[in-house]
Formats: sequence, C-alpha cells, structure tokens
Amino acid sequence: MSASDRLPRLRVSRRVWRTLIVELEARGQGTRESGAFLLGTRRSRRPAVTHVVYFDDLEPGALNGAVHLTHRAYSALWDQCARQGLEVLADVHTHPGDTVHQSHIDQANPLIALRGHIAFIVPRYASGDIAIGDVGSYEYLGDVGWRDCPGTIRHRRFL
Repeated sequence: MSASDRLPRLRVSRRVWRTLIVELEARGQGTRESGAFLLGTRRSRRPAVTHVVYFDDLEPGALNGAVHLTHRAYSALWDQCARQGLEVLADVHTHPGDTVHQSHIDQANPLIALRGHIAFIVPRYASGDIAIGDVGSYEYLGDVGWRDCPGTIRHRRFL
C-alpha cells in the first residue's frame, strides 16, 4: 500500500467528542443540520483534534435547515486559525435519520476544497447515543471526488 492509499486518521479525546456531539445536538435542536470545523496541528501522521469551532459561532444564521456558510464564516475561521496557530483538520455536520452517506450537495460542495480534507457526517442530528462507528467519514480527493474512509477518527486520551 502506498502512502497515498493509506486512510487518514485523526485522534480526538473522549471529552472533546462528547462535547462536540452535545453541542451539535443542541445547536440543531433536533430539527436542522448543525456542524463544526475540527482544528489542531498536523505534526504527526495522526493529527489530534484540540479545538472545535461551530458553524453558527462563525456565522450566525448559518444553520437554516441545512448548513450554509459564506465568506464571513471562512474569514472568521482563518483568522482564528492564524491567531491560535491551528489548522482545519476536518469538518463535521449532522444529517437527519440514520444515514451518514454524503448527499449530492455534500459531494458537490466540499466545505474545504483541498485534497486530503476530511468530512464527517453524524446521524440523527447528533441526538441519542452516537458512537464513533456511527459516523460517516470521507476524504476529499480533489477533482475525482470523495473516498469513503471508515475508521478515520479514533478516541485517544491525549489532552
């Protein structure tokens, strides 16, 4: 297997994961999609998520049933990354029901259109008990689309 064929991996603490899920559920209020960017640094082969920035904190009104981010959200995101010396490692958003497959809209509109970017989809608007294995994981491959990446995110006690 070549380096380019390896599936990406991210580490996240149980505390960060639990907080993320609780916040996504609260922000979506069980009726609409919500989401966040997962931040950290790429200092190792398995980068660690250390910060979470929610879409509606970057741009109030971004959660209007689906997720809609404009230049305002991205400008705030890049400013925060620069101030804290962080990088966007992935994005995450919720879907209704149990499906964690990318919609045509998700596929056609990557939130970070850089090869290697990871996108996660959390089922049931993040309500109930959401295990890591319930989450859809996708790697953006540029012009050729996306690759399904099961097992991309892993719990680690690193904080």
